[in-house]
Amino acid sequence: MKIKKVLKWAFATLALELAFLYYLNNVFLVDSTFIKSEEVFGSISLPPLIEIKIPSYAKDVHVSYDGKYISYDEGGNLIIADAKTGKTVKVIEKATKEGDYYTWLPDRNRILYFSRMDSLTGTKVELKSYDVDNDLYNTVYIKIYLPSKSAISYVTLSPLTNVIYLKATTPYGDRLYQVNIMGEVRRIYLPVKRIEKMVETQRKDNLIYQSDDGRLYLLKDGRKRVLLSAKNKYALLGIDRDDNVYIGKMGTEGIEEIYYDSVDKPIGMWHKISLKRGQVLKDLVVLFNEKSVGIITGNNRLEDLRGNVISEAKGKIIEITRDYIVYKNGDK
Repeated sequence: MKIKKVLKWAFATLALELAFLYYLNNVFLVDSTFIKSEEVFGSISLPPLIEIKIPSYAKDVHVSYDGKYISYDEGGNLIIADAKTGKTVKVIEKATKEGDYYTWLPDRNRILYFSRMDSLTGTKVELKSYDVDNDLYNTVYIKIYLPSKSAISYVTLSPLTNVIYLKATTPYGDRLYQVNIMGEVRRIYLPVKRIEKMVETQRKDNLIYQSDDGRLYLLKDGRKRVLLSAKNKYALLGIDRDDNVYIGKMGTEGIEEIYYDSVDKPIGMWHKISLKRGQVLKDLVVLFNEKSVGIITGNNRLEDLRGNVISEAKGKIIEITRDYIVYKNGDK
């Protein structure tokens, strides 16, 4: 496996300046009671290319926010390894079951995962966390009861608003839950059966999600409204560090136009990018810190919209985080 720094060394000075300004605006000048994040960009002390061996059968491979750790699922156990040495630093035994979801926090080396207990009457889910740097477990006293054969399948979170959104996949359709800083859980009833994709803004409590029929919805200040009602004409692409939401417009050749801006503005006022040729939806990725869109070509190369190569390595791109691109090539 290879981890490659997204920001190239030629832009290191600019990146540090942007990080410092972002810190002043969003951490130092805001009430510290609600702020738990101080570092925006990953540590630049790591080499631009890291290689680590993992089992070829490892599943759900992810990298921590600063690139210091690699995690993966091995038979239900969560394995956490040092990205520099490849040495296993922690094994969380039987942390997951088939279909369970886990994620790293975007601002610290802490993993969130879900303990699922199935019974004849339903499924009970508990939210747990493990802080790698401090070797500290924590069971968040959040319990969600779901129908049998259900699981938490996706999570979004914001360290600035301290709001977490959980998507639960059940045999009867998806469910959406909101968890606030007090640990209070609220179910949000959906106007759709399935959520295909969802993103959460970082500075305000906004959730944007796309239904399985291609409609886009906005949950803003606890109120639901339709963002785009046309079926199968638009696709939610992602979000950048300035909370700009990116939406692709479908054409005969794939995604042909991209719109992006704040959800506080009417969509008619959003910025527009016309692509030279249609792109396959799964190949488009929003680069969070770069505030731009990239295209994955040939599974192992990331280009910008002008065709310039951002990163290329042997293997297949399996994850793009805020600062890193993760490739998997056999057992590397």
